[in-house]
This record gives sequence, structure tokens and C-alpha cells, in this order.
Amino acid sequence: MGTVDNELQRIIRTAIQREIDAYNLYKTVADNAETAHAKDLLNDLAAQELGHRNRLEGFLAGNVGKVLNKRQQQKIVDLKITDYLVEEPLTPDADFQTILIVAGKREKASHDLYESLAEVTEDPDAAQLFAFLAAEELTHKRRIETLYEQLVYKEN
Repeated sequence: MGTVDNELQRIIRTAIQREIDAYNLYKTVADNAETAHAKDLLNDLAAQELGHRNRLEGFLAGNVGKVLNKRQQQKIVDLKITDYLVEEPLTPDADFQTILIVAGKREKASHDLYESLAEVTEDPDAAQLFAFLAAEELTHKRRIETLYEQLVYKEN
């Protein structure tokens, strides 16, 4: 790969900032979560968002590598549970249900962004990276929605 063009650099820097914001959100809420279950999920999501940031920064530095493996190329079923739920502001004392709704919607937005970027970029390495990140974000959304289904729907 040659040098990343300025427009692609700008897009990747924006994506890096989104990953930083997601990391900070998950860590802040995890630090204030009352249940071990919520802390574990949010800390895991934060760690994965940090991994995404590292991949994006590596791409800018010219470290492309192969980013898709067979697991990530599989079709991920979107449960769409959080798509139809009302999102409330996320505060440090938010209940677990609210945290899961916000997290699910955030992951959907990230998935949609990366999927769009994969479709419009002319750089094949960037397209592969964006496709990988889109699949990762949809995997995160599925984890959140599965947990929501297990904990919230079964309680009601």
C-alpha cells in the first residue's frame, strides 16, 4: 500500500476518535456499574474498542496485514432488539437495561458507519479494514442484545 490519501486519513482519524469515545464511555459506565455482569461486559467492550483503535492507527502507520479471518467473514445475525427501544441519556447511575440499550444503539451506528465506508472507499486495504470493523461492531451488538434478551426480557 502506498501512502494513505488525505481524505482517507481524515476518515480514519474520525473513526479513531469514535473508538476513543466508545472506549471512554464504556470504561466510565463500567467503573460505576453496580453489578459484576455489567462491569464485565462493559470492560470487555471497552477493550475491544481499544483494539479497533489500534488497528486503525496501525493502518494509518502502514501496517495493513490481513484483518479478516473465517470467523469474521461469517454472516452475523442481527437480533435488532435495541433498534426499536427508546434510548435515554447514559448517566453513571443508569440502570443495566438503559446501559444495554445505549450500547446496542452505539454499536449499530458504528456498524453502519464502517459498512458504508467499506462500500465507498477506493482503497482495497481500507475496504477490508472497514468490513472487518463493521463485522466486529455487529458482533458486539449481538452480544449486547443477547444479554438484553437473557436479563431483561426474561425478568419481565
